[in-house]
Amino acid sequence: MDQNVLVSSGQSLVKAMDETGLAPRIAMWVHNSDTDTWKLWIVPPRGLHDKREFYRSVAAIIARNRDTLQSIDASDTEMVPESHPAMKGLGRVIRMPGLGVAHFAGNRFNGFYLPDGIVLRSAL
Repeated sequence: MDQNVLVSSGQSLVKAMDETGLAPRIAMWVHNSDTDTWKLWIVPPRGLHDKREFYRSVAAIIARNRDTLQSIDASDTEMVPESHPAMKGLGRVIRMPGLGVAHFAGNRFNGFYLPDGIVLRSAL
């Protein structure tokens, strides 16, 4: 998928999540080179641990904002816990509490290898 589309659709989803009180602490696109697909990894707000509740909320947000979120689906997202080694490492390396764009390629975060990614928010 075109990286400009990833950035704009990801930022639109994060804004919509912010408006509903489901503000992600980390939002980043991660590329899987084996399947040539991108997933939007999201660390949810503190206190949200139920994956079903998370995906249900994301699907509802996307459905309500379909006009601005045409190129993203709930299946493009993945809830990632704050305790994930990459999230801990990223939180120490990149501090971006608002929305932004930070590309990386071939990095290890806290020993976890991520081939390609685009950070939209990092606020752990």
